[in-house]
Amino acid sequence: MVKFTIDGQETEVEQGTTILEAAQKLGIEIPTLCYHKGLTPYGACRVCLVEIIEDGKTSLQASCIYKARDGLAIKTNTDRVAKTRKIIVELLLARCPDAKPVQELAEKLGVHKIRITKKNEDCLLCGLCVRMCEERMGRGAISFAHRGIRRKVEPAFDVQSDVCQTCGACYFVCPTKGIKFEEITKNRPIPILSEFDEGLRERPSIYIPFPQAVPNYAIIDKEHCVHLQTGECKICQEFCDADAINFDQKEEVIGINVGSIILSPGFDEYDAKKKSEYGYGRYENVVTSIEFERILSASGPFEGHVLRPGDKKEAKRIAFIQCVGSRDPHAGQGYCSSVCCTYAIKEAIIAKEHSENGLETTIFCMDIRTFGKGFEAYYERAKNEYGVRFVRAGVSNIDEASGTKNPIVHYESEAGEIKQEEFDMVILSVGLVPKDGTAQLAKKLRVNLNEYGFCRTSEFMPVDTIRDGIYVCGAFAGPKDIPETVTQASGAAAKAMGLLASARNTLITKKEYPPELDVSNQEPRIGVFICHCGINIGGYVDVPRVVEYTKT
Repeated sequence: MVKFTIDGQETEVEQGTTILEAAQKLGIEIPTLCYHKGLTPYGACRVCLVEIIEDGKTSLQASCIYKARDGLAIKTNTDRVAKTRKIIVELLLARCPDAKPVQELAEKLGVHKIRITKKNEDCLLCGLCVRMCEERMGRGAISFAHRGIRRKVEPAFDVQSDVCQTCGACYFVCPTKGIKFEEITKNRPIPILSEFDEGLRERPSIYIPFPQAVPNYAIIDKEHCVHLQTGECKICQEFCDADAINFDQKEEVIGINVGSIILSPGFDEYDAKKKSEYGYGRYENVVTSIEFERILSASGPFEGHVLRPGDKKEAKRIAFIQCVGSRDPHAGQGYCSSVCCTYAIKEAIIAKEHSENGLETTIFCMDIRTFGKGFEAYYERAKNEYGVRFVRAGVSNIDEASGTKNPIVHYESEAGEIKQEEFDMVILSVGLVPKDGTAQLAKKLRVNLNEYGFCRTSEFMPVDTIRDGIYVCGAFAGPKDIPETVTQASGAAAKAMGLLASARNTLITKKEYPPELDVSNQEPRIGVFICHCGINIGGYVDVPRVVEYTKT
């Protein structure tokens, strides 16, 4: 251990600790643009300069590379330090005037104008990208080239590198985001798309699958994790304060004894690409109803705003096409999915509520089948109160307008007329199909499926399979909505409980609670948590004003 003082505080740290690391442990802020906890310190930006007094001599040193020693006196914010930092930041700002981190630091240090000619570069020469590629990715695909004012980051011999794995780590650590992959590598970066958000936004390789996931833990995508693919990196393990990452963990197969089984594997959405005449997958403003559900969500990719995926512009006219993958014997989907009409009505109403400038909504349908209590009244409200337009028509195909990329819907009206209408966005109301893998599950458990691949049950015993003790609920027994699913799940649970009545309470463990703390004479601690749920709340409440009021 070594002992020294920093801003008058006596402190003790392990030998080899840098001054910057020691200051961070004490909560003393030292600005820096080239430091990263997981990389070897480089001292390139010089913004982290501090004043060091040793043996009566004073000097300015980069705190990210200068190691603490016994007897040092360190001052982090003297006039000399402040003046030097301003000069350095002014030079950096002249080199990269558009870099947001430099702008923010300049504002913080009071640098408001540049007295030298701007260079308008997009690289600070901080070396973060070079160190990340070499030290953590094990590639060394980029490095510094040339000297003096000609110095820059580039691949060897300024030729696109074959060793680059296009992992994006260099871009991630770059303060200016000035990395241009087309200059580094022949590979094309492919973003990792969020499954929960239906591919409408990107996600990292470490992520929580969706809000309220059970268990609510982050997972590592082994297909895109650099360490699991190459053995390098492991930087996340160093940054995880909970020490929760274990790359040696393996999958386990656990066997448990049960007295009953309830099958509820869920369902899949119909693959809209099979209806090629509608252009899904080819036309960027034709989306499925599940994608539109995420678009409308306050926690979704567009925070609840009705924006087109193609150009992120607000939609003025949208159309729904019903029975995509339902009531279609030619596609092998001869059944009604039962939920599509009601969810399309719901989405149309919510879309109109979320639109500030008025939104025209049209639903093309054969007929409307609003299964469920109160759903027919909901349909009438959509027509009469919200102005949702319903068109009974058979839609033949969708084209795309050149230039605007607006979908053009071609259909035959009830009167037999061939018509076409142009919209900003088209939503395909996809049906419900059996979950992939349910055929193998049914074969293992020896339960029967019907002609469409759903579990076969009888009308008067809707939760029973042909095997005693194995029950079914939810969409595995056939398409149904949430209320009907909950009712059927309760019935299946009751069946299982009846079967296991004799074993009830035999595995109960007594709950042990931690002792309560006596806080009777303590000052109350009050937490106020204010959320900004897109336009669901933000459209009606001035959230920033509420925050300021709460502080009083």
